Amino acid sequence: MAYNRYTLDKLKDKLEINDITQEFLPISLPTFQASQNLLENLADAIGVGLLSEKSKSEHIIVPVLKELRHKNPNRFSYFSGYQFNIDQKLDLKGYCDFILSAVPNSLTIDAPVFCMVEAKKGEIEEGFGQCGAEMYAAQLFNQRHNNPQKVIYGCVTNAFTWCFLKLEKNVLAIDPNYIPLTFAEPHKVLAVLQWILNSCLAERKTE
Repeated sequence: MAYNRYTLDKLKDKLEINDITQEFLPISLPTFQASQNLLENLADAIGVGLLSEKSKSEHIIVPVLKELRHKNPNRFSYFSGYQFNIDQKLDLKGYCDFILSAVPNSLTIDAPVFCMVEAKKGEIEEGFGQCGAEMYAAQLFNQRHNNPQKVIYGCVTNAFTWCFLKLEKNVLAIDPNYIPLTFAEPHKVLAVLQWILNSCLAERKTE
């Protein structure tokens, strides 16, 4: 589980990745119309104990990713708890919470474009190093498979607060505008996820 050993300082010292605070998310995004099914699933979660990461994942994060997939059929794949061993010497190994791939209906990761980390003990900032390491591993993976992606996106979330990151070359940008998610209003988070998906797929088409 080496990814979770990374901090922002270790990213800089070991991988030469510099972190900056940067507003890169668009100020205005098209409204994402969440389905009634998602809203009902989230409403059901109100009566569930959401104290563990596993429970938050099952009742909030996974339904949100499923909603994104249903609204974008045959456009991407997502993987949960996937072992993503890229470079043993750099400690870029271990299991990733969630990875989105630009290749639809795939059984194995191909062309990763987005990495998501569940915040441990709910602390968003503690997940920045781990997420940055996974994003860098995704960057290396794409380069080694002759499938470079200019930008790799990421997110650290405790299910109710979502912080988005962007890795371009050796600069990790962390957007300071955290996006809230409530049981009744998952729309803002989904709108950002849709924008990221569209951006990644559009880049691949122009290559």
